[in-house]
Amino acid sequence: MNDIILQLHAIPYLPQILTLVAAVLVALFVMTVTGQLLTYTGSSASRALADYTGQRQPTSPVEQFGGWLERKSPSLADRLSMKNHLRWLELTGEAPSSAMLLGQSAIIFLFFLGLGLLLRNTMFMLLAFIAAAYPYIRIRSKANTVRSRVDRSLPDLAALIAAEMAAGNPPDKALRRAAEWGGPLAAIVQRAVQQSTTSGLPLFGRERMEGALVRTVSRYDLTSLQSFIRQLDLAARKGAAGPEQMQRLAHTLILTHKERALREAEKLDGRLAVPAVLFFFLPFLIFILAPMMYPVLAVLGG
Repeated sequence: MNDIILQLHAIPYLPQILTLVAAVLVALFVMTVTGQLLTYTGSSASRALADYTGQRQPTSPVEQFGGWLERKSPSLADRLSMKNHLRWLELTGEAPSSAMLLGQSAIIFLFFLGLGLLLRNTMFMLLAFIAAAYPYIRIRSKANTVRSRVDRSLPDLAALIAAEMAAGNPPDKALRRAAEWGGPLAAIVQRAVQQSTTSGLPLFGRERMEGALVRTVSRYDLTSLQSFIRQLDLAARKGAAGPEQMQRLAHTLILTHKERALREAEKLDGRLAVPAVLFFFLPFLIFILAPMMYPVLAVLGG
C-alpha cells in the first residue's frame, strides 16, 4: 500500500489534480441537494406520472453519473441492485433510483479516496470502502422499517376484512374498503386492485388460477404477508363459509401478534440494562467519586 502511495505522489501536479477533483465533488454535492429540493417543491402530479410510466429523467448530476456507471458496468449494477428494498420504499414514496444510489456510493468513495491521497493517510483510503456502503445500508434500514410496519398492520387488515364480510359484503369489496385507511399495506392492496382492473384478472383466485392479489404480494419478500394473503385468498373462495373462516384468521393473527409483543416486552428490561449502565449509572458514579478521588490523585501526583 505504501509503495502505491509513493508512486501516486510521484505523478506531476497531483495535489492540484486532487484539489480540482475535491472541488468538483463538493459542487456535485451542492447541486444534488438543490436538485432534491427542487424535486420536492415541484409538481407532484408530474413526478407521479413520470414514475408510473417509467419515463422519469435523472434529476441531479449524481443520478446521471450513476446512470452512466450502470451503462458502463451492467454487471456491477446488478450486483449492487437493491430492487427488493427499493420496491418496499416505493410503497411510501421515498424510493430513490438505483442510479442515484450507485452515484452517491461512487462519489463518496472517490471523495474519501482523493482525501486519503491528498493527506497521505491510508486510513481515509480504507474508510472510502466503508463510507461507500452507507447509501445501501440506509436504504436497507428504511426498507426493513416498512416491512415491520406492514407486518404490524396485518391483524388490523384481517379484522377490518372480517367485519366487512360479516356485514354481507363480498370479499373483493371488503378488501377494497378495508384498504382505505392508508399505509404501506394499503398501498400493496391498491396495487393489486389496479393490476386486477388493467389486466382483467380477478382479485382473488379461481380454481387453479392465481388472482391479482397473490401475484402482487409474491413480489414482496415478507413471509407473514404472503402467508396471510394466501389464507385470505382461500377464505374468499369458500363462499358462504368465507366470513367465518376470515374471523378465525383474524383472531389467530391478533393472538400471534399479541404473544410476540409480550415476548418483546419481556426482553425490554435486558436490552435497556446496558444503556442504563453506560449512560446513567457510570456518569452518576463518576460524578460522586471524582471530588473524593481528586485530593488522592493530587497527592500521588505531587
